[in-house]
Amino acid sequence: MDAHQNEYEAAAAGMADVYGRPAPAIGDFVNGISAGRFWGGYVLEVRGDRLAVDVDGAIVEAPISDLTTR
Repeated sequence: MDAHQNEYEAAAAGMADVYGRPAPAIGDFVNGISAGRFWGGYVLEVRGDRLAVDVDGAIVEAPISDLTTR
C-alpha cells in the first residue's frame, strides 16, 4: 500500500467512528457473535435492527449490534 491509500483508510475509519457504520445490505457477507457463538454468512433480509443471515444453509436472525465486521 502507498501513503495515499493508508491516509484514505485512516480517514474512512475515523469517519466511521464519528458518524457510525452503514447498515449492512442484502447480499453482504457479515460476521458476528451471538450468545457466545461465532457465525458468518450472507445477509438475506434486514428487519429494522435485526438481520436474517444465511449461515451455511441455516438462517440465523441476529441483532445488528452482534456484528463484528461489516
